[in-house]
Amino acid sequence: MSATTRRRRDPEQTRNAIIAALLDAVHDGDFAPTTKTLAQRAGVSERSIFVHFPTRDDLLVAATDAQSRRVEELIATVDPDAPLDERIEAVVRQSAAVFAIQRNPRMLGLLESGTVAAVDDRMRLTDQRIRDGLARVFAPELTRAGDLDTELLDLVEVLASWPFRHHLMERRSASEADSSKALRRALLKLLG
Repeated sequence: MSATTRRRRDPEQTRNAIIAALLDAVHDGDFAPTTKTLAQRAGVSERSIFVHFPTRDDLLVAATDAQSRRVEELIATVDPDAPLDERIEAVVRQSAAVFAIQRNPRMLGLLESGTVAAVDDRMRLTDQRIRDGLARVFAPELTRAGDLDTELLDLVEVLASWPFRHHLMERRSASEADSSKALRRALLKLLG
């Protein structure tokens, strides 16, 4: 195939490859990858990055949306009538899975959310969807006299969230298994 008849990648594939390259770089600990690095990871030209994402913020917003969708796919859908220990176990698995894909991207997102409103908005939406999922899973324990106990939900949300695992695993050097054990125990004490 000659240079003049070179096949073009579908624009959506190129766009997705650039987003994936950024998320992969951040996941690997590169919080400020260059366009050259992103182009190499995505298998595209540097120029393609600017064609699809004219500004850095455009790329950050697209990556945040993609990352948020990945996280939202992990939200536990457990029957609230199932035994409490089964529901807790589902939330513990959810927490571990979310942390695994959010370990580094969440830190960058939190930094960028202070200056890029669309990043903040998308992260807040995902956080709300996780909270709503927890409210559904633990509805029997969180509902008192027909009303949702939002203070108790706040505690459940904090325990099942990224910061709890981050603190245990990154600041206290706990293993994933020990972090899950701590979460399981705390939820059982709180809700049991």
